[in-house]
Amino acid sequence: MKAQVHEDAGGVTIQVYGRVAEGWVDELESSWRAARLRRPDARFSVDLRSVTFIDHAGEGLLSRMHRDGATFLTAGLLTQEVVNQVTGGTK
Repeated sequence: MKAQVHEDAGGVTIQVYGRVAEGWVDELESSWRAARLRRPDARFSVDLRSVTFIDHAGEGLLSRMHRDGATFLTAGLLTQEVVNQVTGGTK
């Protein structure tokens, strides 16, 4: 998994590549928390279009991100279904 943080005037996007799975979830969470500390009032998006797999630990993190106001960009049915589950159907 790789996570790149892009910041601009419109907000913060965390672009995620690969597997959001145990062992990598902590790294993604650290990137997200660091970005939230730098830009606490920014709008956050998480770009999951290059994600190939999300396990239960990853789902838990996405759920926490959603509760804190993050939105998600998805591609593919499996990723979209995971996002639907963690957000209750709202991206």
